[in-house]
Amino acid sequence: MTSFASDPRVTGHVSVKVVDAATGKTIAEHEPDAARTPASNMKIVTAAVALRVLGPATTLPTTARLQGGTMYLVGGGDTLLAAGAGSPSAVKGRAGLDDLAEQAAAKARAAGVTNVELAVDSTLFQGPVRQPEVSGANTGFIMEMRPLAVMQSRNQAGAYTPNPDLSAGQAFAAALSKRGIAVTAVNRASSPAPASAKEIGKVQSAPVRDLVDFALTESDNTTADALGHLVAAKSGEKPTFDGAGRATVAELKRMGLDTKGVVVADNSGLSASNRLNAALLTEILKQAGSCDRCRLAALASGLPVGALTGTLDDRLNGTAAAGRLRAKTGTLADATSLSGYVQTSKGRLLVFSILVGDLKEGSLAQGKAAVDSFAASLAAS
Repeated sequence: MTSFASDPRVTGHVSVKVVDAATGKTIAEHEPDAARTPASNMKIVTAAVALRVLGPATTLPTTARLQGGTMYLVGGGDTLLAAGAGSPSAVKGRAGLDDLAEQAAAKARAAGVTNVELAVDSTLFQGPVRQPEVSGANTGFIMEMRPLAVMQSRNQAGAYTPNPDLSAGQAFAAALSKRGIAVTAVNRASSPAPASAKEIGKVQSAPVRDLVDFALTESDNTTADALGHLVAAKSGEKPTFDGAGRATVAELKRMGLDTKGVVVADNSGLSASNRLNAALLTEILKQAGSCDRCRLAALASGLPVGALTGTLDDRLNGTAAAGRLRAKTGTLADATSLSGYVQTSKGRLLVFSILVGDLKEGSLAQGKAAVDSFAASLAAS
């Protein structure tokens, strides 16, 4: 541990904790309670609270409602809609707008309605569509925070495009027109769809456990922040970035965790204002790894595997950690992190968290290399 903390490649401040999963005994630590910038290790926290508050089997509805000549497309938090037919086995595109249009068009025609104005109801999420501190180049790593989108509103180059909810509305309108329903206008609703509007179609996202897997494995910022907003709404907070932060911290306290120094500015980890510590992250991972049937049991499976999957597919190659480490990565310009589980050469399972913040400019790559070297040494022990 001393050698890692004093590694010249680590130009910032370190918070580390390593625990034996079987006994709970601390194997090594260095300032484990110090608050550090977690980067995408924040998604471990988000995964835990989403699984606990929303439930692993919960799905997110996208519905169509009709009142008179107005049809409402109501977003329920699914940002991974397919423009065409949904795929029952997929995470991205489980629900499809074609399927929703098929249901809605049939019921609209049955009611004698063949011309509608489409109102896109995005009111489930409130407040700014971006965390205020996430600006500049970092805006290229996340969609505007809206409760519905077709495949997160990415263009052919992979870039996020503005007004994802309205783009989904346009895709839905096109699907309706193919089924004999003329759409005369597509606008964003200024208020929620009225309770008197009749539901005429519904499609459901993949369950939360699969969305958590996707957010962790691919380090998907949009899914993480959408889950945070949904946690806020379910917890009685405003579904905003601030509300999500309050709801997240409150749930951590309900888990019996010490939240001193914890700051949740967003649930993706893009904000540089976020603060976590290694002790808290290892405790969450311990809880997730020690329950077979509790809601947290779904967390570990989403963590990338060293040299094999997700954001670790090109790291730890040729080391003892390849294939034996499952952990969440985290990267910002001045911070790097890695937290998860590793099996040692003797078959011992360790829970660990490594947070490095305040890296000097230009030293990120060497800092990540030092983290990987330390993680590999745990596997080789």
